[in-house]
Amino acid sequence: MKTASMKGVIFLILAAIIWGFALVAQKAGTETLGPLTFTGIRCTLGSLSMFPLIVVLDKKKTLEQKAAEHHPATLLKGGFICGLVVFFFTILQQTGIQFTTVGKSGFITALYIILVPLGGLFLKKKVAKKIWIAVLIALSGFYLMCMSEGLTGINKGDIMMLLASLGCAVHIYVIDYYVNKIDPVKFSSLQFLVTGLISLVLALFLEDIYWNRIFAAAVPILYAGVVSCGLGYTFQILGQKYVEPAKASLLLSSETIFTMLAGMLFFQEMLSMKEYLGCGLIFFAIILSQIERKS
Repeated sequence: MKTASMKGVIFLILAAIIWGFALVAQKAGTETLGPLTFTGIRCTLGSLSMFPLIVVLDKKKTLEQKAAEHHPATLLKGGFICGLVVFFFTILQQTGIQFTTVGKSGFITALYIILVPLGGLFLKKKVAKKIWIAVLIALSGFYLMCMSEGLTGINKGDIMMLLASLGCAVHIYVIDYYVNKIDPVKFSSLQFLVTGLISLVLALFLEDIYWNRIFAAAVPILYAGVVSCGLGYTFQILGQKYVEPAKASLLLSSETIFTMLAGMLFFQEMLSMKEYLGCGLIFFAIILSQIERKS
């Protein structure tokens, strides 16, 4: 594996780890705050936390690097579009989880790893056979991990999760389109500022906001905002500079494994044999996706 490709893989795995543990913060935060309020504060804080890094990185840029950047309008347009997509699937996830089980929602959301290569067909992008095999193995692993409770029937929460999965796939392709045209950190900051402001404006009209509830959820908000948004999505954007969309989606799907580990650490949740087997299948799929054919 090339050094640049390995760098991208590392960034994407780090993003998956961060998001896996972020579910603990999200679960704790939504006990006191509505989905719009929590998402609004979280994403706005995540965006603002990137400002110091943006200033530092700008000072280190060479004249050639600055000249290579596209017009600011490209950054603004891409950030706005990505912000809308992030708002779409984040609010659907936060709302949908109230009406369905964690196991079912995990499996349905994971469908984005197959929607990405399917989207590649519509965009006339070639998808390697090993990626398709890895996707099938990963989906089998997700089934074993997340469907041990059984599928008892689809409801409105399941529909919301399915739509959120579609949003995740679209997000990966939007990033892939803009990633080589913009500053990734500025792009990440802008997309979350858009998501945060939209959520906060809607929260003012649709939810009750109390300062004592916000302070009570301070720790979950800080992790979900600064770490999950600030670092996690920046790692995703940096990683996608070196990894193709289908492979990136598969690597990011390992988030579910780390979510289960977080559940064991914070909620003393134990895995069944089926769930352990599911973890093994997903790791195997990730390794398979990284094996390069010798010429």
